[in-house]
Amino acid sequence: MSPARKGDTRREEARLRALLESVRAPEWAPPGFAARVMARVRREGRPAWRRALDWLLRPRAVRVTPAGALLAGAAAALVLWAAPWSGGPAQPGEGPAQAGAGTAQVVTRFVFVAPQAGSVHLTGDFVAWDQQGVPLDDARGNGVWMVDLPLDPGVYQYAFVVDGLEWSPDPLAVSQVDDGFGRQNSVVIVTQGA
Repeated sequence: MSPARKGDTRREEARLRALLESVRAPEWAPPGFAARVMARVRREGRPAWRRALDWLLRPRAVRVTPAGALLAGAAAALVLWAAPWSGGPAQPGEGPAQAGAGTAQVVTRFVFVAPQAGSVHLTGDFVAWDQQGVPLDDARGNGVWMVDLPLDPGVYQYAFVVDGLEWSPDPLAVSQVDDGFGRQNSVVIVTQGA
């Protein structure tokens, strides 16, 4: 091999060594980068409904002008003044059949977070546990399904049916009860003026 070729080979080897060293050298990352990455990995490992719930419940700053606060107060006073006050709260164990006659229905909002679902239905003792009971709507397409349902004051058991197959209790419900078939039902107490 000629001396010129040996010099080219040595330069090439030196260039390859430098390249390998630069690949092996640790990259600089800003302070806290690893902690943020690991926190994101832990967040992403949670179920989609939990991530959506965390996003919904995340504290946010709200700025209100004095005029806006006055307007909101007036609106709240009007709602309280116009609300029907007949009847009292439902007693535990009082179901839809025992609700007082002549009491006004209360619009109750049901929300279920299921980003991957194609359909979500609400079923319960208020619709005789019909699997296709009340369809929920994902109006924004973000996986937050909801429906407003007028109910008589009382105590109701309910569940969500996802894609016509999977029965799920409401993770946001204040109470769950055994349904007698190995699953849990959610409980909602509907009171007058709520």
